[in-house]
Amino acid sequence: MTDTVHDGERPDLWRKLEALACGFVLFMLSNAFIGPLLDPLQAGGENNPVLRLMWLPVYALILGLAVWRAPRVMRFWFPAVMLSLLIFWVFASASWSLEPGTTNRRALAAAFTTLFGLYFASSFDGRRMAEIIATTFLFLAIGGGLAAVAYPKMGVHHDVNAGDWRGLWYEKNQMGAMMVYGALAAMAAILAGSPRRKQMVVTILLCAALIVMTKSKTSLVVLLMGLGGSMLLTAMRRGPATAIVVVWLGVTVVLTIALVMWLSPELVFKALGKDPTLTGRTDIWAALLRQSAKRPLTGYGYAVFWTLESHPAQWIRKETGWLVPTAHNGWLDILAQLGWIGVGLCALVLGGSLLVSLVRFRRVQDGYWATLFLAIFLMTTFSESFILERNGIAWALACAAVTRLLGPVWTKPAETTQRRPIFAEAPLTWSLAPAEPVFEIWTPEPGRAPVVAQAAARPAPRPATFGQPFQPTFGKRAVSPFGA
Repeated sequence: MTDTVHDGERPDLWRKLEALACGFVLFMLSNAFIGPLLDPLQAGGENNPVLRLMWLPVYALILGLAVWRAPRVMRFWFPAVMLSLLIFWVFASASWSLEPGTTNRRALAAAFTTLFGLYFASSFDGRRMAEIIATTFLFLAIGGGLAAVAYPKMGVHHDVNAGDWRGLWYEKNQMGAMMVYGALAAMAAILAGSPRRKQMVVTILLCAALIVMTKSKTSLVVLLMGLGGSMLLTAMRRGPATAIVVVWLGVTVVLTIALVMWLSPELVFKALGKDPTLTGRTDIWAALLRQSAKRPLTGYGYAVFWTLESHPAQWIRKETGWLVPTAHNGWLDILAQLGWIGVGLCALVLGGSLLVSLVRFRRVQDGYWATLFLAIFLMTTFSESFILERNGIAWALACAAVTRLLGPVWTKPAETTQRRPIFAEAPLTWSLAPAEPVFEIWTPEPGRAPVVAQAAARPAPRPATFGQPFQPTFGKRAVSPFGA
């Protein structure tokens, strides 16, 4: 598009419509309503013809948005290549899958979920992206609270977790995870300079209150870690000394937790309300490792290991004595589906991006959202199967975080009064340098003559003589953000 406008109203209109479309996709990927209302067996929609057809318009919308923004997306070629390696291996697994047709169909869903994350991060700058995520989750939080109060049959547990809120989702931990994502995005939007500070504060408070009502201790701990991490990363910008202190404190806390886990793990489990077997998950993991050892490199095919017809899964269910739906560990699930090759590719993409964030968490200018979300995502993968999750918001946002950390950096456009293209965006640059300028150019105060003029009007400086101090007559020097 090369059309031009005078006042920029049309770009704002188009961008608002695009943001609205992204909010709709995020709503669908959150699986709100699908669990308790439309899919009580938590099958994900693949085994329900109506729900399967419901995703087709969503895929078409994602593809249309990505094609529309193709020039922008292509600028993010490096994260696109990295994510494509994963999707290629997912599709390749159909050649040795237990159910090739099912793998191909579900691989397509994973590909569109990944594509949305890539498009989303490449189409919006960090602040706007955080605002869209936070606003979407604000509506989800309001809907979840209303469901629990007005329709408790759907919004509140009535089984072993009786009384715990689950809102629009299948169970309380899902609602807790959604609220963590919303609060983290709202905090990132505030740190990125969002003008909607009141709305973001309300989002954080509402999400935190709903996490308390779910009684999900894991979600509460993750929320505190995310908000605390935002404050620590903000404190690191005060200077090298503060950064060293923050890093030292962080390392000390991590080592202390690791020491407690090693010497007295029962204390940690008791604090989280878990038993030492993690609600039977250790038994699942042991049985799964035995089955994975039969196909260590390639696995059994993407998204077919836990089907009812799967013989390896039947052996695990026979050993554990109940209908196990997943491994409750993302890495072990990938091992069973895609083998050690798949685990290695996931570790390269996700772990490599987190390492890059150590030097780019300030440069991407998104309120530290990508860094903190990816860190939280990786922590939760050891208890939940989020890696390469099809039609899931956790994997879509993880792909967006990877794209932001590995892709070019948004920079503010220069001020101009000339006409600009309708879809003109902030330019993108590749750099690992700090986001802030080292020196700021000094400008005179209103009503005060420029320094150059003042210096010209003054008499020339006289050389210092014995017993008389030298008095220079130069103007005000440039000010550094790091101090004098």
